Amino acid sequence: MKKVLLGLGVLVGLLGLAAFVFWFGWLRAPSPEEVCANLSEVMKKETGVDPKGFDKDCVKKTQPPEFGRLPYAKRMKCLRDAKSAADIKTCSPNW
Repeated sequence: MKKVLLGLGVLVGLLGLAAFVFWFGWLRAPSPEEVCANLSEVMKKETGVDPKGFDKDCVKKTQPPEFGRLPYAKRMKCLRDAKSAADIKTCSPNW
């Protein structure tokens, strides 16, 4: 009986660990502020003009959706890591 309970405990622990890794590895998106700061920096680098008022609109636009968390997280990570306007276009064609 002890071996069964031990095996069950190990199984539950491994499932918990897998859920934790899945959440932080794939479903956790960067904050909208972090994404917008990178987009603003890229825009400033590409155009030479500091975009005023862009951050407020951008933060509203990049809020997490109620459903479809995985595509959102992938897009936000791509936008956060973008280094040029071309990279931003590949992440999200409507930007």
